[in-house]
Amino acid sequence: MTYRSMADDEQLATLTRIFDEYCEQAGIEGSHPAREHLARRLIALFTGGLDSPDDIRMALDSAWQTNHL
Repeated sequence: MTYRSMADDEQLATLTRIFDEYCEQAGIEGSHPAREHLARRLIALFTGGLDSPDDIRMALDSAWQTNHL
């Protein structure tokens, strides 16, 4: 597993797109506390080595379902 501490411009754009799309699909708006939690989880997944958008989305789905069922 590759660990990283920084994202380049392309990776940051991808992470931002994933975050925005995920929040929209999950109905997480504006200043909802779940946005910050989701952002931290997304960064943790990325720095932990996940860089495939599909893998990140699946991991976010798993975490979201675990915490919100």
